[in-house]
Amino acid sequence: MTLNNWLRICRYWYNRMLGERFNWWEQNRCPINACPLISHLPELKDKPNYYNQKKQLPQLKKAIVEVKHSGEHLDFSQVYSTVLQDVCKRVEATFSRFIAGDSKGNRSGKPRFKSQSRYRSLNFQECR
Repeated sequence: MTLNNWLRICRYWYNRMLGERFNWWEQNRCPINACPLISHLPELKDKPNYYNQKKQLPQLKKAIVEVKHSGEHLDFSQVYSTVLQDVCKRVEATFSRFIAGDSKGNRSGKPRFKSQSRYRSLNFQECR
């Protein structure tokens, strides 16, 4: 029961961070042959990365998060911070592979949002 709840929280966090990156990507990319002059600047946001997304975790752990589409309430304070930080690393690796592509410059497929059947693992740090 507890691990299933943790998986649900990690899956939500993964999808939320991936969504932030897609939103930034769509708002800030432009075709190569486009004119670089901008007549109207929308609100500019920093590019989401591992560190600024990880900075959101302390705020999320303080309050219960309500999932808008389902009305479900998630308590991030139940999950170890190292587990949530590993989710940040997963998103960073996935999105950087999508942006960079392979050695020939071909990009891999667009990362998917994870459903319950596609997000099935947690990574615990080794205790010393």
